[in-house]
Amino acid sequence: MTASVISVVREGMLLVLLLAAPVLVAALIAGIVTGLLGAFTQIQDPAVALVPRVAAVGAAIVIFAPSIGHQIVAFADKLWPLITAAGSVGAS
Repeated sequence: MTASVISVVREGMLLVLLLAAPVLVAALIAGIVTGLLGAFTQIQDPAVALVPRVAAVGAAIVIFAPSIGHQIVAFADKLWPLITAAGSVGAS
């Protein structure tokens, strides 16, 4: 593997972590809040915990979708020249 491939893979893995973070944080916060409310009210119904988490994840996706899309497009713009360069090296 060349250094550029390792660099692109490393950058891609970091991008995946950064893009998943807002959704995971929203689910974590909603889970903590619903867990605390469930403990205070002693309601242990799974639907009470699930619905707010799903709503929080949906809201996070809607809010952060433009930023996520922009970052994916920027990464793809960096990646396409490397793919074409690797294809031209393999063809010769």
